[in-house]
Amino acid sequence: MEMIGKKALITGGALRIGNAVTMKLVEAGADVAVHFNKSETDAYELCDLINNDGGTAFPIEKDLSGKNAAAELFEELDAYNFRPDILINSASIYQPQGILEGESDSYHTNIDVNSLVPLFLSREMACRVNRGVIINFLDSRITDYDHLHVPYHLSKKMLFSITRMLSHELAPGIRVNAIAPGAILAPPGSTPWEIDKWKKRVKEDNPLKSIGTTEQISETLVFLVQNDFITGQVIFVDGGRHMKGSFYCL
Repeated sequence: MEMIGKKALITGGALRIGNAVTMKLVEAGADVAVHFNKSETDAYELCDLINNDGGTAFPIEKDLSGKNAAAELFEELDAYNFRPDILINSASIYQPQGILEGESDSYHTNIDVNSLVPLFLSREMACRVNRGVIINFLDSRITDYDHLHVPYHLSKKMLFSITRMLSHELAPGIRVNAIAPGAILAPPGSTPWEIDKWKKRVKEDNPLKSIGTTEQISETLVFLVQNDFITGQVIFVDGGRHMKGSFYCL
C-alpha cells in the first residue's frame, strides 16, 4: 500500500514504540490519529510537532477498557470524517502477575484491552473501508511461557490467533499481520541503574546478544504496510529470542 494521503489510527500512539510508529507513518506520508488514554500531554505535543512540521495529526482520547470503547472511538473518528485505511493496535496493558496469584479482574481486563479491543477495532474499520491494513503488536514470548505476566501473556497469545483469523476473514481487501517485539525499551520509570541492569540481562537472552530499537520496529511495520502480498504473518523483531520458546509444542 502506498501511504501518501492514507489515514492511520495508532492506539497508544503517543509513547514508546507507538510514538516511533506514528512518526514513521507520518514520514511515509500518512495522516494520523494518535489515540491516548492517560498520556494527554504527550499526545498533544506529538501532534503539534507533526503539524508544525507539515504533517497531519490529531489526538483522540479513549479509555479502551470501556465496554463499547471500539465503537465509540470509531464514532468519534466518523465525526472528524476520518476513516482509517491503516489500523495499528499498539496500546496494551502489562501487569506482573503469576498464574497462581492473578485475580479474575486482571484476566478480564488484559483480554479486553489486549485482545478484544484490537478485534473490535478491526471490525469497525472493516465496516467502513474496502481496502486497508491492520498491524497487531504481540510479544516475542508468545512461543514461550512468561510465568511472571500470565494475564498479559494469555492475551497476546489470543491476539495471535485473532490475527490469523482476521487475515482469513477480511481478505482479500484488508490484510492483517503482526509484529512481535523482543527487548526494545526498558520498563517505563526505570532508573539509570535499573536500565543498565536490564540491558545486561536481556542481551544474554537472545542469540544476537543485542537490544533492538524502535526504529527497527517501525521499519518492519512500514514493510508490512507496503507489501501487498503479505497477510497472516508474524514478524519477530527480537534478536532471535523466540527460538528459545517451544513451551506449547505438542
